[in-house]
Amino acid sequence: MAREYGGCLPLELKKVNIDFFPGFDSVALNSGRSAIAYAALAGGFKKVYIPYYTCKTVEAGLLEAGVEVCCYNIDETLMPIEPAGGFDDKALFVYTNYFGIMTHVQQRDIIAEHSHVLFDNTQGFFTKPLRGTYSAYSCRKFFGVPDGAFLVGDKLERLDIKTGTSADVAQFLLQAIEGGPNSAYDMSKENEEHINGEGMCYMSKLTKALMDGIDLQYVNEKRLENFKALHEKLGKYNELKINLENGAPMVYPLLVDKDGVREYLVENNIFVPRWWRWIAESKETNDFEKHLSRFLVPIPITQTYDVEDMEYIGNKVLSYIG
Repeated sequence: MAREYGGCLPLELKKVNIDFFPGFDSVALNSGRSAIAYAALAGGFKKVYIPYYTCKTVEAGLLEAGVEVCCYNIDETLMPIEPAGGFDDKALFVYTNYFGIMTHVQQRDIIAEHSHVLFDNTQGFFTKPLRGTYSAYSCRKFFGVPDGAFLVGDKLERLDIKTGTSADVAQFLLQAIEGGPNSAYDMSKENEEHINGEGMCYMSKLTKALMDGIDLQYVNEKRLENFKALHEKLGKYNELKINLENGAPMVYPLLVDKDGVREYLVENNIFVPRWWRWIAESKETNDFEKHLSRFLVPIPITQTYDVEDMEYIGNKVLSYIG
């Protein structure tokens, strides 16, 4: 497109980020599922292993790319359970950094067991990539942007795909500022539909400009502060063993064997989703995965909140679970 001069002014966004993953090659894409499918195509993998306990869109993205998808279960430490017949060592093995709380020991164990590894860090943007592996990151789960993901590795092939667009569906970001996040919920779902319809694309120019201006250190520190405040209040009730080593997570993952926690929080304007409801009804998933689907409460620790907000949320949880 020819350069233009004059006319209306765009948003004025300061550029502060030059390289998100220093020392590594990276490709900016429109979604986390695109990043995982891109790795399969660029790496020449015909088969990819993914966990049952993950978003269905990951499988959909791989199938759209013409890749065979095999699924595996996880145990109560969130580690893979080897299927009968073992894993195909020529395939790409995707391990999900659940909730962004993956430990260094888990990383090393996965690398030791599999030749071709992709760490799905879509829930852990601040988890550092590792040599000899792929890493996928999601921007939308951590920052106020309409699309965006990164695939990171040692050296990545550039595929012939189009650049995504997002300006037509980005109004929810402005609405959330003026009317609050809940007022923008329906608009944000329209944005999701737009990304689903786009398929695999490079990151939109709008998201690229927005990402370039984000204070990453501030976001990481604020999220860590909020996470720790919640964990101090709720940690002794949490069935998950949390050893935070890899930067700020996406959420505080509270797992308590009590019905109604999620619904109670929503009634009190603390909007927490239920992830992957289908897991509980699946014949392929195990008891622990069903337990996660039913009882996991992903509490927001977004950088737009502070410790006082976490105290309020934590107290609401305690008032319900006793």
